[in-house]
This record gives sequence, structure tokens and C-alpha cells, in this order.
Amino acid sequence: MEDIAGRYEILDKDNKFIFGKLYRARDLEEDTIVFIQLIKDNIYINEKFLPNLIDESTMLAQINSHHIAKILDIGIYLTDEERCFYVVSEYFSGIELRKVIKGNYMDLNSIVKITKKILMALKTAYSHNLYHGSLSEDNIFVDEKYNIKIYDFCLTKANKGVNIRKDNSIAFLSPHQLNINYTDYESDFFSLGIILFDAIFKKMPFGIGKDEQSMLKLIDKGIDWNSVAINNENIALVNIVKKLIRRTEKYSSVNEILIDLSKFMYVKADIAPKDIKISEIDNDNTVLNKTDNKFMQKLMLLAMTIIILITTISQFK
Repeated sequence: MEDIAGRYEILDKDNKFIFGKLYRARDLEEDTIVFIQLIKDNIYINEKFLPNLIDESTMLAQINSHHIAKILDIGIYLTDEERCFYVVSEYFSGIELRKVIKGNYMDLNSIVKITKKILMALKTAYSHNLYHGSLSEDNIFVDEKYNIKIYDFCLTKANKGVNIRKDNSIAFLSPHQLNINYTDYESDFFSLGIILFDAIFKKMPFGIGKDEQSMLKLIDKGIDWNSVAINNENIALVNIVKKLIRRTEKYSSVNEILIDLSKFMYVKADIAPKDIKISEIDNDNTVLNKTDNKFMQKLMLLAMTIIILITTISQFK
């Protein structure tokens, strides 16, 4: 399986082809490098998935964010045994977040950098009435400078809010996705909490169930917090994780998460503005002038926290 639709030549060679995985490919018509994935048709996929995905991808093209991958082409691919959908997306020179986490390339600073960029992507998408619905460590790509690109936007929404159950995705689904196939913004927050827990502690908080019912039982059982190393350095970030994945008193907006994240940034003085561009909290493309002065770092962080609070409060007036 190396040539898709007579146009896309898969460049990455796996011993076993993995459905849902983003593979590097060459667009023979445009002579460009792209990402392509094959999605196996299954019982969860709606009959109008493909036309809906075409419509959603058109809307996605209008969203201006460096952190959200555009969809370039969509179609049907038939193998000898199965009917599949192929999705072609823009290329990003990076690797899956899963590999970054498992390779121990992340300290708390880099976790915060990546988290902030994920939140900015979500905030931009939400302003266009688009949730993700299938956020995982396999569709977030990271480069050597910890820039990110998020893939698979539109897939769940095009499927009328039902997650399509790509490989390795079940452990990132929220309880209401597992239970009643309902997806909303809170589903993304829950998925982000799972990702953050794994990034901090190098383990999945609830484990991985073999199906929906077993996964729900693992979530209901809860997390054994005594089995992980919580200390003064990471406790504020852990508290964010707890609020992301619990079922009551949860976050209701991206701004609320950014406020708590900014408090963590303020306390952790070794996170410099050159690593975290705080001004991106309000604009994905704005760049804050950098300074190495420790006092100015804390002053700006405090100021941004106040601005976010005012912004959040004003939204409820």
C-alpha cells in the first residue's frame, strides 16, 4: 500500500500499515510533501461522514492559526478487503507528541510551552464553533523548538459529534464520549488532562481499556495519586490536570485554564518569556518583546493574569 488514489506516494515504510496514523507522503501532482492517513470505515462512522468532512475542511481552511493543520484533500480508498477514507493534510516537520513524551524530551518548561500552544489552538477553533473531539498524543506533532501542529480537526464534528475510534484513541476519550457518544468542548479539556498527566508522570492516568465499558470502569475507579511523584515544583500543574479530568467543578473555558497556567508560570521563575510568549493568550500571531530581567518577567506575568481575569469576567456581563 504505497500509492493512494494514484496521486499520493507514501514515503514512510512500516512493517505493518497502521490505519489512522499520519504518514509522510509525496503529492505527485503538486510535487510537495504532505501527511496522509487512511481511516477504516467502521460502525461508528456516519454515512454522511465524507460530505460533512468536505464541508468542515472548507471551514477549517478559513481558520488562521499556526498550530492547526489544514486538510488538503479527502476521498475514498478501496483495498481488497476494506473501504477506507483518506485524509491529506499539510506537512509539518515534527514528530508525534507520544514519541516526545516517551523519549523523555519534556521537562516542566517544555510541557507548559506545548500546553499553552495547544490551548491557543483550541481557543482559536472554539471562536469558529469548532471543537476537536479526538485530541490525543498521536495527532499533535512537535518540532525541535517545541512548536506544534494539531491534526484531525473536523473528523469528529463531521461525524456528527461521534468519535470515530481511531487506533490508540479510546484512552483519551471523555466519559460522555465513551458512554453516549456525545462530544463537546469539555471532551477536549478531558483529553488534554490525560495528555498532561502522561507528560508529567510518563504513564496514563487510568490505563487503557479494551473497550468502552472497561475504559469507563477504569475512569470510575479513579487515579491512584499515591503512585505518582507530586512535589512542590509540579503541584500547581498537577492541580490543573485534576480540574481538567474531574467530573464536577471543571473548567468552563480556555481562558480559565490559561489563568491557572499563568499562575504556574508566575511562580516558576525559571520559565523565561523567550520560552513562553504570554501575549499569545490574546492573539495567536502577536509577539511580545523579550526581556531577560527577572523582575519584568514576573511583572508581565502578573499583568497578563489580571488582563485574562478582566477579559473572562467581561464575557459574563
